Amino acid sequence: MTVTWRSVGAPLRTLARWVTIVQLVGYTTSLVFVWHTTRLVPPGVASRYRGTDPLATEGAMQFPKSFAEMLTITHTHLLSMAVIFLLTGVGVALGERPSERWRRRLIAEPFGALLVSFSAMWLMRYVDARFSWLLAASSAVLAGTFYAQSYVILRELGRAEREEARV
Repeated sequence: MTVTWRSVGAPLRTLARWVTIVQLVGYTTSLVFVWHTTRLVPPGVASRYRGTDPLATEGAMQFPKSFAEMLTITHTHLLSMAVIFLLTGVGVALGERPSERWRRRLIAEPFGALLVSFSAMWLMRYVDARFSWLLAASSAVLAGTFYAQSYVILRELGRAEREEARV
């Protein structure tokens, strides 16, 4: 027997719905923070990690991230985001739609994007500021996938609830 959202109990579906909603709020809050600190543009991202002109007297003073700060950012974000995408991946896997091929893509994509994003962050910081474009692009794909996963999960949970109510 295949385990799907239709085959698990209502309490697990309730848990999944609330975890998904709280993750949506948390992820959106993190994007607001990134917008606030970088304006979501590659030059702003580069300034956040590489620093800005130390002689500038106007605007936010941003200093280059140290090696220890880069390690801390990478460590905490990779581990926490892996858990977020583990939870959303399980949620997508328990769905019956979209097709299995698309569900597998939705499950795998964020893990690849995480590795690309953090590689780009290190390359941007220590090699060339232009890697901020790669970081911005991979982060945009990551965010789009997260919202797509959340939509799929909530849609499938709603579908399972409606079918259970008919029985």
